[in-house]
Amino acid sequence: MNEFNLKNRWDQPSKSLPIIFIGAGGIIRNAHLPAYKKLNLNIEGVYDLNSETAKSLAKDFNIPNVYESLDDAINNKDVVFDIAVPADQLLSIVQKLPINSYALLQKPMGSNVQEAEKILKTCKERQITAALNFQLRFSPMMLCLKDALNKNLLGKIVDVEFHYSYYLPWHLWPFLEKIDRVEIPYNSIHLFDLIRSIFGMPEGVFAYSNTHPKYPKLSDTKTTAILKYRKDLRCALSLNHCYQFGDKNQNANLKVEGTDGVVYITLGSTVNYPNFEKDKFEIKTKDRDWEEIKLGGNWFPEAFEGTMSNLQRFIFKEDTVLETSVEDTIDTMRLIDALMKSQENFFKL
Repeated sequence: MNEFNLKNRWDQPSKSLPIIFIGAGGIIRNAHLPAYKKLNLNIEGVYDLNSETAKSLAKDFNIPNVYESLDDAINNKDVVFDIAVPADQLLSIVQKLPINSYALLQKPMGSNVQEAEKILKTCKERQITAALNFQLRFSPMMLCLKDALNKNLLGKIVDVEFHYSYYLPWHLWPFLEKIDRVEIPYNSIHLFDLIRSIFGMPEGVFAYSNTHPKYPKLSDTKTTAILKYRKDLRCALSLNHCYQFGDKNQNANLKVEGTDGVVYITLGSTVNYPNFEKDKFEIKTKDRDWEEIKLGGNWFPEAFEGTMSNLQRFIFKEDTVLETSVEDTIDTMRLIDALMKSQENFFKL
């Protein structure tokens, strides 16, 4: 049911540019391509440092062009470059993109806030229209949340809480073992970006990330964080990605509580990754009892429709705002930088 008439899908583009992938990893295969297929978008080509990976992707998804080099791939006009590479490679690729080009960039926006600032500067200087793939904002469940807030169904918001306790198969991303900080900038960055996009930049932050003995090569896998807003708004995140005791009592949820109502969201897409359970959106207001809203899909892959749809619609002036533009998401990187620096300022007893 959806008696509240909450919007939970982004409008599709009526026109679109062809897409060229820079990077052919699992996220392209398992999320981008299934989403773009639903939108009937034209995939022009793919490039990857591992040519066999690119050829395999092209064969499986009928992609016509496999480029031998990055220069060959970016030597194309009137396309969208969908760039999904490790963060430390992002800046050098953006610096090579053609003037007046279009790009969707994988998060995070560089390895650190300094690289993010350089990416922003490059995009401005080369007039590159670029968005970050913070697709959680476009998931049906979070679009429902934003619409509920826009309609003031919950009243004044007084409590925002993320709680994660589930198993994430970290071994699927071996490159993370070489990263100084993992959990906040590579995983929970989606959650912090979502909160910032709705409630703005907090006045202050505190975070502490922990290791796990079963993952000695990873810098951290769990995080506790507090974001300071006004005195009557609590915002907290408790995030454990290492729960290893089966399906029972695994959970991933968000509660947004107001003076007149409350929303409880189950992020099923994060549990049993990459098989995914269903996301769930439940709402109770002062006038109505609990109701589960029927969603038009999951975080994976439907949210990936949203980021590309918004970029394509922005290019053709169907959307007036590029929601996750580099100009906007630089503030997410500044927030992430502050969260990581806050761990150095623990009050010692």
